[in-house]
Amino acid sequence: MTRKTNLIYISVLFFLFLSINFSSAQEVKVDTITTTVTKTLSLITVRTVPKFILQVNASYLAGSMELSGHNGGFSVGDFEAGKSFCARNGFGFNLTGMLPLHKKGYFWLDITAHYNRFVSNLIANNTQDGKVYYNVFGGGLGIDYMFTPAHKVKYYVGANALFSAIGGQATIYFPDAADSALIIKVNSGFRIGYSVYSGLEYAFDKNFGINMGLKFSHLNLLLKKATTVTNSSNTDLNDNSLNAFQLYTGWKQFAYFSAYFGFSYYFSVKELRYKLPDQ
Repeated sequence: MTRKTNLIYISVLFFLFLSINFSSAQEVKVDTITTTVTKTLSLITVRTVPKFILQVNASYLAGSMELSGHNGGFSVGDFEAGKSFCARNGFGFNLTGMLPLHKKGYFWLDITAHYNRFVSNLIANNTQDGKVYYNVFGGGLGIDYMFTPAHKVKYYVGANALFSAIGGQATIYFPDAADSALIIKVNSGFRIGYSVYSGLEYAFDKNFGINMGLKFSHLNLLLKKATTVTNSSNTDLNDNSLNAFQLYTGWKQFAYFSAYFGFSYYFSVKELRYKLPDQ
């Protein structure tokens, strides 16, 4: 092998050596990117049925049947003949406690106390004959059916047996006799009746809500009575009929419609949260 050939081989080997060392000296950079996976959970909050509901409400009352006076006011002829109680409008207040009768809360036992006042001249202005008022104190016991007991809006219907004491006072004017008047005390009488109603509650939160509804009440379905009137300024309720005419006495119903609005308080309500299935 010639000297020239040896130089060529040596040169080739040298360049190969340099290329291998250069390639092995190259720096390889690997970047690692970390990503956070976000998962959305869908939760639903469910309220349990209350263990007890307390309702407080006020009512506007509109007389029906013989409770409604002549043209909405007092008529001395109807009152003396026992044809009407002669008081059409009024207002009232109610306090009601409700207990669930089973776990799901559809049927409820309710206990109520009420005060109502009927006045012949609350709205009507035909008071030339006189005026009358009645006070009603009583209570009731009944059953409610609630369609949506665990919802924010609770719809219900119900019926109560009512026990009431009804009494009042009438005033008859005599314009021709120096503006004199006859004051007639109506002694309180105990009566048994009923009410039927429909209403709803709206719960603002788990403890507090409002209630409203419509009701029909008939207070003297049972125990109607007529006693002898010996003094024209004093009479019993005398809501039963007699064969012969007697002052202030006649068969008449103490019945009325009412619209009520008030507040509700819910006891022992829990809020339970559940995860909805993934879509």
